[in-house]
Amino acid sequence: MLVGRCCALLAVGAALLCAAADSSASTRSSSASGTSELSAMPSRTNYHLPTLSTASYVSANTGLAPQATGSAVAATDAKPFALNDSVTVRSLLSFGSNESEPLFFTFNTTAGQPVWVSLSLCNGPGIPAYNTSNSTLLDEKDKNSKDLRESTLVGLFVSDDASEPRPGPDSGLRASQVGYAQGGWTQVALDKGSQHGVWIGVWPPSDPRDVQGQYEVQLTASTTGSLEDVAAIPGLYLDDTDQRRALLTSFNYTAPPPNMSLIVLPTEGRFSLTSITYFNSSFCRIFDLWDDMERAQVRPAVNSSETSRGTLDVLTRHTKNRAPSNPGHINDTAGVAPLVDNDLALPEPMVYAEGEPKPRVRKQFLVDGLEPGQNYTAYLVSSTNRSGFVYRRLYPAVKFVTKRTDRCRLMYNLAFCPELAYSVPYNPSMDVNDAMNVLEQIVSSNYGNFSATLDTFPCADEKLGAYSSVTTCEDCRRAYQNWLCAVAIPRCTDLVDPTESAASQNGTELQGLPMPANTQLRPYIVNRIGPNSSRQSYIDRLLNPGDYGELLPCLLTCEMVTRSCPPVLQWACPRWTVTAQRDYGTFADADSSGFGVDENGGGGPGGLRWGGAWSCYVAQDAFGHVYCNPMDVDRLLRQASAAHGAPAPWAGGAALALLLALVVLF
Repeated sequence: MLVGRCCALLAVGAALLCAAADSSASTRSSSASGTSELSAMPSRTNYHLPTLSTASYVSANTGLAPQATGSAVAATDAKPFALNDSVTVRSLLSFGSNESEPLFFTFNTTAGQPVWVSLSLCNGPGIPAYNTSNSTLLDEKDKNSKDLRESTLVGLFVSDDASEPRPGPDSGLRASQVGYAQGGWTQVALDKGSQHGVWIGVWPPSDPRDVQGQYEVQLTASTTGSLEDVAAIPGLYLDDTDQRRALLTSFNYTAPPPNMSLIVLPTEGRFSLTSITYFNSSFCRIFDLWDDMERAQVRPAVNSSETSRGTLDVLTRHTKNRAPSNPGHINDTAGVAPLVDNDLALPEPMVYAEGEPKPRVRKQFLVDGLEPGQNYTAYLVSSTNRSGFVYRRLYPAVKFVTKRTDRCRLMYNLAFCPELAYSVPYNPSMDVNDAMNVLEQIVSSNYGNFSATLDTFPCADEKLGAYSSVTTCEDCRRAYQNWLCAVAIPRCTDLVDPTESAASQNGTELQGLPMPANTQLRPYIVNRIGPNSSRQSYIDRLLNPGDYGELLPCLLTCEMVTRSCPPVLQWACPRWTVTAQRDYGTFADADSSGFGVDENGGGGPGGLRWGGAWSCYVAQDAFGHVYCNPMDVDRLLRQASAAHGAPAPWAGGAALALLLALVVLF
């Protein structure tokens, strides 16, 4: 293999790389497990660990509930209720009995003025949806799949014709004038109202499937814009949980920061949605439950801060197009103690030169006071105040479960591992800062060795150092740092039944033969039970966490180093079917080679198999399932694929080798 040349090249002290190459010909890869320990610690003046930034710790805003009328209004056929512009009202809609009656409203507009009408279901029973893929059922009901789905939903009908003052299913309205409360919310937007105003009807489901009861509905009509909007794309992402806490982050943004709030509801119990599918997009139902939790004094604490973690661009040599990695309004965390509780730098004024790309940051939310081993659902709401009116957007929910064990501790904002935001093995009797010092020394010593080795390559020389048309030595350092953090600091989780893990527990079945794809979509978790069972010996010796499960790093964290670094380093990763499955996991949509994208059955229409979150490089889905520890490589690969208009061809070892040959120019 490449062992001799590699070890000769890295005589400056990067023993880690030599071991990595040695392992490609042996049964265990040190690209998976080898890290130098404390004795190799170089002087701090000889290297620089890249860091990202965080900003001030502030309370997350709630104040979400719209200003509705104090009591339900009557909106009958005989006397429709007159709505005021942008004022929210609530009313009661009975159904499933002889008392079933629609609700009617009027709203004054001027000719040519746009109108937005939104409807939310605030309370009531959930009606089970029909299986609209059952052709026999469609024939039996004599409906197409769309009509059958809508038959179990509350309908919103908006008329701009004075001859239809009581709009409903039989009014012959255009499709744009009708909405059904899928997930408990819908909106109808008219390009222009009429000089006589508009008329609104809210109708109960035409087929309640033997369910009867009453809905509390919330209605808003506005000429100023859409006061409520449900986003179609994800805006909230789960980092990880421990026994009592969860860390989630928002979409990227630039200045000024948007007003965002996080709501976390139990998935089951008194404060959960009565029907996940019937109310999961209902503004008022979600807000009401959040307020109910506060009144009952059981609402978890939510604090927010800003971070630039996970915001850097896809690898590219064109640095002028990159947003700065350290936003100007956020203090650098280099030399600052890692965040464990509420200790963060204060924000600074934001100043940019004309034409300078603005940095991107994300809002991160730390949720505390959760119950161990419980399922929760989180919702992100962004709001904007314009001319006294509040416009709200609700993003798709993210589900997660807290850990049962107290041997995992959620850690993030680590200056020496800026992309790390997950639970690590931890002994509750140990001081957190002591644990961080141990991990920092391990990472810093290994990074110093690698950085010194890379410095022997003429990175700064535009001719001799241009080994790739798309990556630079800084990209190489960044990829290595992320890989190093993933293998040096295990991602901790609960112990699992080995039959429920896709990882090889002891490697005996890895014979270099083809392995089946992970069709059961199981996580890559290895149980670390007993002394000296951790991936790294210092974890047991210095941290002494006891028994825990390790969620293995994604294989592509290693391959990203190959992709990003000069070929002279001859970085080697283990083969998936030989040794990799002892030390790495892979994406849920990988094929039997451990690579591939949108394989293994794919994500289905709209990525629904993954909860609609994404359709390729799936390390984690919106249902809370985490398959391997990506350290941001999943996002970078998705971004690279989107930039090229098609998924990158990670399709087995041969295609991977071809891709790397194209990316890394000798």
